Amino acid sequence: MDLNVKDISHLLMMPEKEVQQLLKKKEIPFQLLHDKIVFNKQQIIEWALGRNLSINVSGHKKLSEYHIDTVGTLLDKDSFHYSCELAESSYIAQMISQIRFEKNVDSEIIVQLLKSRESMMSTAIGNGISLPHPRVPLMVGRNKPLINFFFPIKQLDLKSIDGKPVHTIILLISQTIKQHLSLIAHLSFLLSNQAFRFALENRLDSREILDIIKKIEETRDKAK
Repeated sequence: MDLNVKDISHLLMMPEKEVQQLLKKKEIPFQLLHDKIVFNKQQIIEWALGRNLSINVSGHKKLSEYHIDTVGTLLDKDSFHYSCELAESSYIAQMISQIRFEKNVDSEIIVQLLKSRESMMSTAIGNGISLPHPRVPLMVGRNKPLINFFFPIKQLDLKSIDGKPVHTIILLISQTIKQHLSLIAHLSFLLSNQAFRFALENRLDSREILDIIKKIEETRDKAK
């Protein structure tokens, strides 16, 4: 698919003047088609990956960064997917197909970037948990980072660091690197709690899991 300067400006959340400057310096890949400058989406995505640039896969022109105070406020019952038929060879695309994105979100880019990250190193962190996330931050049309829990019918061998099969996949999509690091810190705190790990491994109802998260985070806040 050939893109123009305006498309690139939207995709990379970058002013058109900045795109023009990159063109002038020949610092961004482009082609000439009948004396018209065009861009190849795949090439631009690879170029952005190499520079850790955020990619906007939504139809929104501007999204503000959400500050994470608690994980609980990011979740509802639709964040939990039970009895998922996931295969090791295609689980990423299968998970993305179950999430209700806005119509204008390019889910193919999301799948591509998740696979790209996984090809670098498995995000299965051990103890049956995997935390897949794109290589770069993504704007998906939401004002908050995206967290979804998937419980596959059959545990998956995702090359975990401890060799154990994965029973819970927590898919993360953040808007910025800073937000991603904050989200990882919050989830690491939750996963250090035995009650939360038990809830995931035993696939408790989403309301029970949300209640456990709330109690853990309230206890942490009181201890500060």
